[in-house]
Amino acid sequence: MKNKLKTWFKEHEQEGIDLLCELVKKDTTNPPGNEYLAAEVVKTFLEKYNIGYETYEAVPGRTNLLAKVGKGSPTVFVPAHTDVVPAGNGWDSNPFEPIVKDGCLYGRGTSDDKGPLVSTLLLAAFFKKYENEFKGSMLVGAVADEECGSEQGVVYLLKENILKADYAIVPDTGSSIYAASIGEKGMLRIKVRFHGKQAHASTPEEGLNAILAGSNFLNKVQFLFKEKPGYFGEDGDNIFTPSTINIGKISGGTAYNIIPNECEISIDIRYTPKKNKDEILNLIEHFAKEVQNENLCLSYDVQSEEHMLPFVISDDNPLVKAIKKAVVDLTGKETSLFGMSGTTVCKQLVEKNIPAIGFSLDSPGQAHIANEHIKLSEIGLFGEALGLSIINLAKEGN
Repeated sequence: MKNKLKTWFKEHEQEGIDLLCELVKKDTTNPPGNEYLAAEVVKTFLEKYNIGYETYEAVPGRTNLLAKVGKGSPTVFVPAHTDVVPAGNGWDSNPFEPIVKDGCLYGRGTSDDKGPLVSTLLLAAFFKKYENEFKGSMLVGAVADEECGSEQGVVYLLKENILKADYAIVPDTGSSIYAASIGEKGMLRIKVRFHGKQAHASTPEEGLNAILAGSNFLNKVQFLFKEKPGYFGEDGDNIFTPSTINIGKISGGTAYNIIPNECEISIDIRYTPKKNKDEILNLIEHFAKEVQNENLCLSYDVQSEEHMLPFVISDDNPLVKAIKKAVVDLTGKETSLFGMSGTTVCKQLVEKNIPAIGFSLDSPGQAHIANEHIKLSEIGLFGEALGLSIINLAKEGN
């Protein structure tokens, strides 16, 4: 089907461009999301090709659309999210009025994630046309709420037991077909609170300044940044960069003339599989305890606010092999494997025993920036690579 696939994407190039323009015009900024606007565009496309679909909403307007083509196995889930981040400043044009220039399409969501969605939809139409030859199944997802945690999107679909798949390819990495993400660092968000003693600013000896306690704590945390600011130890490898710590927020105090009795520090940690949650929490607890032992605060507490485990998919997994073979067959080039420092819905899928890999079109550094854009040629190239990957998996499964 390789030659048919190439011909299909060539013949439907303009349709893909038009479809992406329509999707970009729908302002699905999250919050509030309003993903139903994009879902209506997707519905129109699917109906044109007689592809059945179902929609699911955790709350009204936060639409998730699932469409399946093929009747064989395995079932490969390809979720592309329809929500986008706020446009922000610095655009040369209206971010929701797409512009084609120099072989590129500009607009919010072109790379993250409406461009990959267009490749996926065109591929679904191809598999529908050749359904008798296609041995597997593809489950297309136009999903909500990825930019704010996916609670109204993939997480909801998994919790409600709506989503059924054998594998998943998540087109949301910002990397090209020549780099596939087979793992993600763990994410641990911690709040550390220091409790001091309030007093008048003119008599600081009668109080305990919680902000100064927090400052002392941060000085101790800097000990972790031995080699490079923000990086936590030397636990990187050929898949992952080393673990990182970010001090994301500090709050405390009420007025100039009051010794603050509270200070709260928010910390975001992305850690490799070589570390674990308890090890990290114990270290943070150790630094906070030292501050208390130095009589800089009355008490403290360390609280884990959010946690996601790291994961790695074996390079022997059929999904990894299928993608690598597809890219070699299509381009003659090898696909490298890497681990993401950020998170995608791969995490939630892997937790539900659905092997998931990040694999997408080439858009390095485009996500969330002003003048976001993709090369139009990437729509077809990624679609072909994705299609061959799913075909390879179907051959493996049969």
